Amino acid sequence: MSKKNPIINCHAHVFTGDYVPPYLAKTFLIWPFYYLLSLRAVINCLRWYHNKIKPFFFTNKVKKIKRWFYESEIFFRRNYLLGTIKRLAEIYLIVSILFYVGLWQYDITEPQDTLIGKWVVKALIFIKDSGWIIVVPKLWLKILYLVLVLIVFKSIRNLAISVLNIFKILPGKNFKKLFSRYVQIGMFSKYKTQSRIYQQLEKQYPQDTEFIVLPMDMEYMQAGKLKPEFTINSQMEGILKIKKTNKETCHPFVFAEPSRMKDKAYFDYEVDKSTGEVSLVKGCLVQEYLEEHDFAGIKMYPALGYYPFDEELLPLWKYCVQRDLPIMSHCIKGTIFFRGKKKSEWDEHPIFTEGKIDEAMRKTTEHDKKLDFDIDADYILEDGKPLYLNEIKNVDFCNNFTHPLNYLCLLNDELLKKVVSQTKDPRIINIFYDNDGEYRGEGLSDLKICFAHFGGDDQWKRFLESDRDNYTSQLVLKPDKGIDFFMNASGKPSPGKLAYVWRYVDWYSIICSIILQHKNVYADISYILHDEIILPLLKQTLANDKLQEHVLYGSDFYVVRNHKSDKELLADMRAGLSEVEFDQIARENPRAYLNLD
Repeated sequence: MSKKNPIINCHAHVFTGDYVPPYLAKTFLIWPFYYLLSLRAVINCLRWYHNKIKPFFFTNKVKKIKRWFYESEIFFRRNYLLGTIKRLAEIYLIVSILFYVGLWQYDITEPQDTLIGKWVVKALIFIKDSGWIIVVPKLWLKILYLVLVLIVFKSIRNLAISVLNIFKILPGKNFKKLFSRYVQIGMFSKYKTQSRIYQQLEKQYPQDTEFIVLPMDMEYMQAGKLKPEFTINSQMEGILKIKKTNKETCHPFVFAEPSRMKDKAYFDYEVDKSTGEVSLVKGCLVQEYLEEHDFAGIKMYPALGYYPFDEELLPLWKYCVQRDLPIMSHCIKGTIFFRGKKKSEWDEHPIFTEGKIDEAMRKTTEHDKKLDFDIDADYILEDGKPLYLNEIKNVDFCNNFTHPLNYLCLLNDELLKKVVSQTKDPRIINIFYDNDGEYRGEGLSDLKICFAHFGGDDQWKRFLESDRDNYTSQLVLKPDKGIDFFMNASGKPSPGKLAYVWRYVDWYSIICSIILQHKNVYADISYILHDEIILPLLKQTLANDKLQEHVLYGSDFYVVRNHKSDKELLADMRAGLSEVEFDQIARENPRAYLNLD
């Protein structure tokens, strides 16, 4: 039996918390409270805890205290009479807490207008006059009393949390996601070097496993400044050290950030005017890491405030096509995104135009009355107006940068021409047009792109729940192509169609369709693989002969740790997929993506 190729985790991070801006809570909390929840403060607290407090829990004194608590609790549980007394005491304390909360909400000396208010005041007066409740006169004593009760009595603490959740007094889901991300970065912050984090990653997998290591350049997301010593250069130096000691198993990428790439020390290039080919200038950081240190590809994170077709990126994408270098691009709605104010130019899409359904076509289709939208309906442009992007919150408008349809502006020649027409840089124009102004016909359609996170588990669920439109059915009706983004069902151009797909079609359907139509496009299941609901649809995806060769295994270590450890994620995948399916996405497809064969 021949030996299998090693597993390749196509999505892993090893950057320390020192490379993350301190104010990720900005836009989730109002000023100045996001300063109080500084990531730097969280990291310092956790490092202090691991270095000073955690060792204390292993002392004999703490062990004796834990044993005393255990013996006390088990004594009450085993003695029916004392257990009953304990439960009665808990009931008494709950009533007393409710009494003080009621006094805080209602003035029992004033008449109440509502029926509920009247009943509550009557109950409060009854309890007060009964003498059952011990009166705690001062506010600080009441607070101390409440804190002690919540600490000592777990059942009361759980009840309080449940009530707060019911009335939505506790922070919302976005803040919870952010805070859990804080905690995960903080938990790994006890490791002050990227090498130590990489060692923790290796321990989760079989010995010969290989990893794509992805850097993060978050300096321009307007969430606070990093310390001067923690630059993208020092982060890359740390990754290089890992690669030098793990030459066969570590495949690091270089980060592409348009604002950073304006610095020629980071990225500089030359264009051959006769061929349009791009070469990197020796000595710039990107050239050094790609050509001298043999880094494997490019990482991009559009949610930080740019489109994947930003003109600063175009020369690098041409270079990637020439060398068949893979690109990993963030494609999920998440908690790491641009934290500054929305710019006015972001109110409209720079390439796509508004469209609307042809009402005459709609009225002729009787079946359309039962659907939200029918694939046979045509689209007409609204006077060529740019696609309007009216999202206000950062967490919403940053998804416009991450939207998978943006990549058609690179992969499709006609859209790419429109992108290039907006630049005034003669070097960029010369990449795609010859000296006579003729399009070279060698665009970016062969660009090797991976949609990281496959659009997100919420988009997979949205696909599964959609049964009233014809777009989600295109992967079944046309398994070799999926959604046609440019033509209607009659095969005629439908120029406003992209606007509708942008707004109303799930990202899973879009990504699968792009993969089916472009031979070098991939998607990884990193982060979303923690959710068991994706397994049935993943198996269905792998049943498509073309899609199965373009899905990659990845975990998103260590960011996904708030859900599961990497070894648990790996075990779940191997249990949920057949051996052939797992080997396809974890052993074979990654090798093609990385050009290892």
